[in-house]
Amino acid sequence: MRANLLSICYRSTRFIITKILYFFQSLLFRSKDLEPAVIGGDAFLSTISIISAPFFNFKIPSGNDVEVFGLEFSSPLVAASFKSETKILKIWLQMGLGGAIFKTIMKNERLGNKRPRLQDASLAGEKGLLNSMGLPGKGVKSFSAEIADLFLWNFDRPLGVSVGGDTIFEYVESVIHIEDTLKNISNPYFYELNVSCPNTKNGQTIGDDPLELEKLLNELRSNMRKPISVKVSPDLSNETLMLIGEICSDVNQVFINAGNTQYKKSIDVGVKAKNFIMEGGGFSGPALFDRTLEMVKLFSEFDVPIMATGGISNIHHIEAAKENGASLFGMATALVLDPYCVPKINKRL
Repeated sequence: MRANLLSICYRSTRFIITKILYFFQSLLFRSKDLEPAVIGGDAFLSTISIISAPFFNFKIPSGNDVEVFGLEFSSPLVAASFKSETKILKIWLQMGLGGAIFKTIMKNERLGNKRPRLQDASLAGEKGLLNSMGLPGKGVKSFSAEIADLFLWNFDRPLGVSVGGDTIFEYVESVIHIEDTLKNISNPYFYELNVSCPNTKNGQTIGDDPLELEKLLNELRSNMRKPISVKVSPDLSNETLMLIGEICSDVNQVFINAGNTQYKKSIDVGVKAKNFIMEGGGFSGPALFDRTLEMVKLFSEFDVPIMATGGISNIHHIEAAKENGASLFGMATALVLDPYCVPKINKRL
């Protein structure tokens, strides 16, 4: 009951704030831009979480735990890699996520693409988001220093460090640096290789080439022993996905994150060209689930754990993906549109 009531309040507040923002942007003859609403919303949630713990504290029911390569997830629900605001990740963990993956970090600091680069969108009648963020971030050195003493470790739930790069060398160099920084951390963590970003200059170069991915995995495995998740794109052909599945199953402690945003032109998801800096970007939301489920079925043919990510937003998605071989479930857009889906799903698992 509490989660249902808070869910209604959250969705209503988000709707009102967004409409007010768009009104003032129109009044000032500015392009529609969702990003300020997200930034402001995060700041508001962070503030009220300090004084209103009952709004966010939900117990994870017993029996929901899942183990993957020694990583103990108290719930199979995991925050997918898209947030760098640690206070928001804390709130989501308090609400019942079994783990969280940090926003993808690159070797060097990046400003990302120009704005507007994030908008509400829709596909096949389903609400979602369209982004062309371009992986903005501080760079691996600053990121590593920050997470070494991060309060999120106190949850003792697996945290994923998502790493991107333009070359194999960049991936390996970043992981080695992070490993050195976290050498005294005894809490569970793993690495995610983001080889599937659709809205950066070089896109998903390594993900497009399974042989390059194989070289990357072997190079990393020779340098460290932490579990690795490979984040693959739904835009890849089934033939390429099958090759990736075979490669991942041959490397120790590798699991597959089946799904990311899917490239869509802005006009195809209800976003006017004038309100988006690029021709298209990564679309996320429930409309992606059919492709996610198709990917899960493909990868289930291999001896490799699967995290289903892309369109996961309700218990029916979880049940379908689990029935077809997934054991973990990454959530992103659902957490933005209504994070109270987490305790509601946990209760029904």
